[in-house]
Amino acid sequence: MSEYKLLKTAAFQSFIDSQSDIKRRYDEIRKRYSDIVKELCEGWKGKGADAFREDSEKVMTNITGIQDILNTVCDTLNDCLEIFDECDNSLGKANQESLKTK
Repeated sequence: MSEYKLLKTAAFQSFIDSQSDIKRRYDEIRKRYSDIVKELCEGWKGKGADAFREDSEKVMTNITGIQDILNTVCDTLNDCLEIFDECDNSLGKANQESLKTK
């Protein structure tokens, strides 16, 4: 196939290659946060504990929201790379055809 490249996609590819590591690290952070909150709440009673528990649940909601954003970014970059590759292939074929007609 053609060596024609419209766009350099190395940065996309680098991120895509690191997706599983990024997601694994995110899962570790989320689990660690949950473990810390659980441990703190086990023996803590009273209004302070209740307030902490409520706040920690809000933080966990935000952490979960980050996962949704991360998944969207990963999916979007995968889609972009696929589209860029299709464009490169099409333009490469067109370039080869134009060279044949000269």
